[in-house]
Amino acid sequence: MTESSLAIPAKEYYAKRVRHYLAVRGLDEEVLAALPISPAGLAKARQTRDIGGVVGEASGGTPQSAGAGRGIATGINARRDAAVDRGAGPDLPVPKSSMLVLTTGRLLVFSVFQLGLFNARPKSSKWDIPLADVLWVSQPSRDSGIGLVKVLRVEIGVSSGHVLRVEFPQVVAEKGASLIAELARRIGPLDSKAR
Repeated sequence: MTESSLAIPAKEYYAKRVRHYLAVRGLDEEVLAALPISPAGLAKARQTRDIGGVVGEASGGTPQSAGAGRGIATGINARRDAAVDRGAGPDLPVPKSSMLVLTTGRLLVFSVFQLGLFNARPKSSKWDIPLADVLWVSQPSRDSGIGLVKVLRVEIGVSSGHVLRVEFPQVVAEKGASLIAELARRIGPLDSKAR
C-alpha cells in the first residue's frame, strides 16, 4: 500500500481468509480493504418490510395485520426496484450477505457465513475481478429510505459489460467511500474508461 492510499485496513479475520484464497491461486497481493455489502436496494427493502410489519401490527394488534403491513411494504419495494435504472448493463448477482474486498490487484466479492449478529466470515468467492477489468466506478451516492437506515450505493462496471451494483450499510459507509476512492485511484482516470 502506498503512503497516499485511502484504503481502510481489513479486519484480520477477514484478511486471513482472503490471503488464503489468494495464496491457493499463487497470487501475491496485499488485502487493502474488506467490507460488508449487499445488493443495491436490499437494505431499504428490508427496512420497508420491517416497518410495514410493525405499523400493521401496531394498527391492528394481530399477526394478520402485521402480515398485511408487510404485504403493502412488499408492493412498495417491487415498484422501487422496477424504477432502478439498469441501462448501464446487467447486474452481476451479489449474495444477500456479502463482502467486497479490494486487493492490490483485484476486486473480490465473497459470500459471507454469519456466525451471529456481529460476527461474519468470508465463505466463498463469488466474483474475482482483476483491476484491469474494472472499466468505471460511479460516484457513491447516499440513499436513505424510510426512517433511519442510510446506505452508500455504488456501481462498478466491468469489461464483460456487467455492473456490480452494491450498497454499504450505514455503519461502514465512510469506510466504503474510502474503499471506492482507492479503487478509482487504482484503475486510473475515469475519463479514459468506457461508461
